Amino acid sequence: MNWLAIAAIYKFEMSRWFRTIGQSVASPVISTSLYFVVFGAAIGARMGAIDGVSYGAFIIPGLMMLSILNESIGNASFGIYFPKWSGTIFEILSAPVSWGELLLGYVGAATTKSMLLGILILVTARLFVPYQIAHPFWTVCFLRLTAASFSLFGFLIGICADSWEKLQTVPLLVITPLICTWTMAFEFVLIDFVFTAI
Repeated sequence: MNWLAIAAIYKFEMSRWFRTIGQSVASPVISTSLYFVVFGAAIGARMGAIDGVSYGAFIIPGLMMLSILNESIGNASFGIYFPKWSGTIFEILSAPVSWGELLLGYVGAATTKSMLLGILILVTARLFVPYQIAHPFWTVCFLRLTAASFSLFGFLIGICADSWEKLQTVPLLVITPLICTWTMAFEFVLIDFVFTAI
């Protein structure tokens, strides 16, 4: 296993993420904050707590998972498709790097980015809603598994796409409608198992 190659791909992808921090970090956090303001404050103020969980605390897992699922697919698919589009993929293919090492580098970076974004959204949610994480270890495991799974799927989309339109077709027409369903399912799982209101 060429750990140096994996680390180089991982560092390159992470540095690309930090170069576009306004687009890759600030935009999802601000849009999620607007959800908290609109739904948490405006609608949540009119709704009572159910089983000790306020409406604002109830929507935290769903909004967090919505961002993680979107960013996991987007980061992984763009990470592998952009070298194909720009022609720099041949530098990677001519290097002594196996497919498994490429996969670990790109998917590992996309998973890390999504996890960091999820943690930032949790920190941002604290500004709007008081909550408590009952099981931090299982929360991190659940987030990591979700981010890694959807990063693998995004990597597959990036490999199969041969145009920018095809890169966006599956996430737009298939994943986005399903994310609404998955987010609701994750919300109930996380509320029941991970989160408790203060």
